[in-house]
Amino acid sequence: MKWKNPFIVDGITLPTPDEYKPGIEDLSSDETGRTLDGTMHKDVVAVKDYYEFIWKSVSWETAAKILNAVDGKTSVQLTYADPRYPNRFLRNRFYVGKRTCSANNLNDPVHTWKDLTLQFTRI
Repeated sequence: MKWKNPFIVDGITLPTPDEYKPGIEDLSSDETGRTLDGTMHKDVVAVKDYYEFIWKSVSWETAAKILNAVDGKTSVQLTYADPRYPNRFLRNRFYVGKRTCSANNLNDPVHTWKDLTLQFTRI
């Protein structure tokens, strides 16, 4: 994947992810549901977007840079691409949920991690 502009977290430029998956979700009130005649009534209280970043294989140093950019923070400023707004990068506050990765090769001299995944959800 090639991007003209970088993804940035709190001023730290992230490496370009191998996969970038935007998602959009409606948050509905408790009043949302079906009536006895089967009609759906949806009361949207907010629309939230989230973005999954996946790096297929990274060095240990790169994994540390990515993870340390978000660890322990209640929220971060993220520069990102949203498919609803063509040809520009946006900046908003996000929180980061679960972060996962798998050890790929921890033998000397090569140390790599695979499938490093972060999900950012807009506040």
